[in-house]
Amino acid sequence: MPPAHQLASLDIMTSTHGSDHRHHGRHSHGTQDHGAHDHDGTDIGDLLELDAAVTGTYLDEAISLIRTETTRPIEVIVDAGAGTGVGTRALAAAFGDAEIVAIDGSPEMTARIDAAGPGTVRTVTADLDDGWPASVGAADVVWASASLHHVTDPAAFLRTTRSHLRPGGVLAVIEMPHQPRFLQTETPHTDLNDRIEELMRAKGANSFPDWTDTITAAGFEMRTRHTVRIDVPEPTELTRAYAQAWLSRVRTGLADDLTDTDAATLDELLGDGPTSLRHRPDVAVRAARTIWIATGPASTTEANQEIS
Repeated sequence: MPPAHQLASLDIMTSTHGSDHRHHGRHSHGTQDHGAHDHDGTDIGDLLELDAAVTGTYLDEAISLIRTETTRPIEVIVDAGAGTGVGTRALAAAFGDAEIVAIDGSPEMTARIDAAGPGTVRTVTADLDDGWPASVGAADVVWASASLHHVTDPAAFLRTTRSHLRPGGVLAVIEMPHQPRFLQTETPHTDLNDRIEELMRAKGANSFPDWTDTITAAGFEMRTRHTVRIDVPEPTELTRAYAQAWLSRVRTGLADDLTDTDAATLDELLGDGPTSLRHRPDVAVRAARTIWIATGPASTTEANQEIS
């Protein structure tokens, strides 16, 4: 079985998708609407797949942590806020006998999962803000990767999730603690990264708290909180494409907020000159994911208890 991160759909290198990709219904992921394409032709679905191909070792670590903490057979896994299905495919590969239920608010996203997913995957188009979908029953594992921060009331969602976990079930929450960085060399671009991070935080893009207290307040027992550091030091076709796609999206999404100098620097990086991402020898990827693993109720009676 290949590592989970090798399951990304790499046909994105040669194709784009014109659908309106609005992840989790009403919520926007990142700095702009999912339906928008950047000048290099990359949409949010393609960017998510590139991200998984380059940084997706965290998927293998999260799955390993789930195996460590589970005390029951894993028959049903719910991927809450599945996006393009990166996590869905990784879970299906790791737990081949389990049904994987992929929930997302975008019909285009669930159609994309249907097209790429194995037969053990079932998709449900539903907004997580509307509660637990009626067509989704109890689960042994609930996986929420880069989705919990999109939910309007995360505490309520986690309480509902707990009530739908079978005894001994596991919750896995994954978030990106900071934006990826793409250059090894200490240059003026280092300060640019910091300014971009500040602007994105100010706009609420991909910002989230430490979920530990929220998870435990919902009645879960916290088992581990682990941050995976991802360091790809050498430029490859994939890392260059990922850097190009990410910063192109930043350039478009923050167009009204960047200083003229920072906008010009990004244009230089996104161009085709010798100092661009396409040609620089110091292109690298430094990224991270934080993983929370928690266990649900020990019994059906406990599962039905109301958490205030």
